[in-house]
Amino acid sequence: MSKAVKIEIYTSPTCPYCPAALVMLQKAVSLYGNHIAVTQIDVTTPEGEELAAFYQVQATPTIVIQGDVKFRGPPSSEIDLFEDIESYLDEETIKKARKTRKDLKREIDMMYG
Repeated sequence: MSKAVKIEIYTSPTCPYCPAALVMLQKAVSLYGNHIAVTQIDVTTPEGEELAAFYQVQATPTIVIQGDVKFRGPPSSEIDLFEDIESYLDEETIKKARKTRKDLKREIDMMYG
């Protein structure tokens, strides 16, 4: 297996959008498992300030995937986030994740449909 895709999310305790972005990333972890590694970085800490300066983070949340800033502010949808993540994953991992997503959607539809 290849190395896990490194994802960093830059957050602030006062950010109203950070909790939703973190939930999206938690869903990504449940889909992609150990194929991704998510790290939350608080920009109000000295370490967080230093890393945020490196990536020129001016808004939270900011999501960096494999060293590339992908989202400044929250992703517009989970699908946008998942597609960006999948651009770094192999086809087998993507297939499994899409099947899991489809199964979860079917389960939710049955519960609330």
